[in-house]
Amino acid sequence: MSHWLMFEHVINELLHRGHSVTAITSYRLRSADEYRNAQRYREVLIEPMYDFEANGLPMDEFFKSPSFSNPFFKMSILWKLGLETSEHAFESANVREFLRTAGQPFDLLIAEEFVQESFLMLAYQYHVPIVTINTLGQTDFLDQSFGLLTPWSHVPHFMLEFENDMTLPERAYNVFLSLWDLYNRKFYYLPAQAALARKHFGHLEATHGALPTLEELERNISIALLNTHIVMTKPRPHIDRMVQIAGLHIRPPKPLPGEIKTFLGSATDGFIYINFGTFLRSSDMPQATLDVFLSVFRNLPHYRFLWKWEADAGIPNLPPNVMLQRWLPQNDVLAHRNLKLFVSHGGLFGTQEAIYWARPVLFMPFYGDQHQNAHKFEKAGLGLTLSIINVTVDELQSTMERILGEASFQQQANRLSAIFRDNPIEPLSAAVYWIEYVVRHHGAPHMKSGVEEQPWWVYMMVDLGFLAVLFVIIVVWVVIAVAKTVAGLVGLRQERKVKV
Repeated sequence: MSHWLMFEHVINELLHRGHSVTAITSYRLRSADEYRNAQRYREVLIEPMYDFEANGLPMDEFFKSPSFSNPFFKMSILWKLGLETSEHAFESANVREFLRTAGQPFDLLIAEEFVQESFLMLAYQYHVPIVTINTLGQTDFLDQSFGLLTPWSHVPHFMLEFENDMTLPERAYNVFLSLWDLYNRKFYYLPAQAALARKHFGHLEATHGALPTLEELERNISIALLNTHIVMTKPRPHIDRMVQIAGLHIRPPKPLPGEIKTFLGSATDGFIYINFGTFLRSSDMPQATLDVFLSVFRNLPHYRFLWKWEADAGIPNLPPNVMLQRWLPQNDVLAHRNLKLFVSHGGLFGTQEAIYWARPVLFMPFYGDQHQNAHKFEKAGLGLTLSIINVTVDELQSTMERILGEASFQQQANRLSAIFRDNPIEPLSAAVYWIEYVVRHHGAPHMKSGVEEQPWWVYMMVDLGFLAVLFVIIVVWVVIAVAKTVAGLVGLRQERKVKV
């Protein structure tokens, strides 16, 4: 859902500018009736939604298992879900009907670059250029599709909790994970996505010719809009076709619903906001973990707590300083003047909102890039990190009190906010500008270097050649050093013989 909210802003802006949009999605666009009535917006709904729990990913495991912090496990889960959700979407009756409808005119495909590569085949079906929105930010696989070599020596894999100042063992680990990712994506994951594409687009070969490979479609991406910002990642190599748009989903705050507005407005000592995102449910946490949170709420009666709680049933004996809400307008809550602390899973969108509104964060990461985000911004001074697995009352309360009591966290939040807001162009305007640019210039082929059209081994030859020369130099140096050492030992032995 959080990913869709980013697309929702882009779609609304495109509709506002007079474009017609068709969206294949699991979610309805809010406040789009005027565009539907004008027949400028069409939803191809994926129904029913993919059920994560029914497909082997129970939500309560995130609160109990440490496996979700392992980068190899996280990548395996990501690929599994990518394949299963893609297949689920293709098998949806609405999507099947859409794919069978011939003669639909389109000018552009906008696709999320997040494990559903088989849908890039729509660009081939309609002979249109591609703009992607990468909700993760810049990644190794995006670099590769653009003919850019990721410098693993100082750019950590997006699943690792490393900075660019990695130690030698960390660099070795980063290279190993990155190579493992590269190998498995090329020889396991992408072939499986390609099989899905052949299954659902294979009929096009009779009229369109042989299907392109997914690698070819990735290399044909005109512009990649990246959910990243200089405040969130260290500088790394990129090219002009990579455009940073982080924060486009953050809008001026709207008035809060009456009950919430009253509860937060009367929080004279401030309130603490708890939200673990749109994917995880706080209501799935084990009873022991819930008891820890309730004890902390009772131990801090002068603060109010606003908690996103997804179950219809409330919590027995809930302390009076706590309000539970099934859904909350997070941007508007974070903008509230009385907010003192945000307890978050560390998702990229929520972290961006916290930085924009200058809110210190207690990170409790679960999976994906959340551990990296937490590590990065703890190091930047925005907050602190706790594991929710087996957390104790003392750990949770003392960590909250430290963030609330030390002025440095708010000072760093103010500093990061000032950087995040200082952009030459508003992110949403930048995103829509480049989308329209690609349409105006028919895919903008002039922005491509040509390197991305070459096989990977061609553009790596120079770098491999450099490594080969470096290897030879090292070998020669070692041989000379060993020879000198041996010669010295032989000379020393002969000298001893002469003395004897």
